[in-house]
Amino acid sequence: MNITITEQLLTKNKYSRPCTLLKAVKGIVIHWVANPGSTAQGNRNYFESLKDQVPPNDNRFASAHYIIGLQGEIIQCVPDKEVCYHVGADTYTNEALRRLSSYPNNSTIGIELCHPAANGKFTVETLKSCRELVSALLYTYGLTKDDIWRHYDVTKKVCPKYFVDHTDEWDAFRASIEVLSNGGKK
Repeated sequence: MNITITEQLLTKNKYSRPCTLLKAVKGIVIHWVANPGSTAQGNRNYFESLKDQVPPNDNRFASAHYIIGLQGEIIQCVPDKEVCYHVGADTYTNEALRRLSSYPNNSTIGIELCHPAANGKFTVETLKSCRELVSALLYTYGLTKDDIWRHYDVTKKVCPKYFVDHTDEWDAFRASIEVLSNGGKK
């Protein structure tokens, strides 16, 4: 496995990179960008642009640690050990509250996946890079496939849409990562 990650860290700002440390890494959360045909670079630049907001007119908090593009390119926006704003919500699932925390942004790494169409189905290249990245993260942080979450599993938001609509594909995706990581041990 040979992962190429381009580091393009976001500027420190309260909307997308607060530079607050995670309390622990307890999970990896998979998302879709919900913007068909957009690029990893474009999505990274969107997160960067949030620093220029002028409250109270706009008050959007959003970011992810990694974005994976349509060709499988990976951009790291925030270091693994820092909080990102990728699973904020008014309420969380009981399982997320039990296993992650009352504020899962402080204990998870977020990965946004680009997709070519509105149905959210990912390219082969995007999924290959995601498998490799998640496998490496599981190994690094001593996690297992049970620590891979869809955004939906944390907040019930339909994200990533394709994996929410096709749970069999989600199960197959998670199973393929388990093989790659040899099942990390906590």
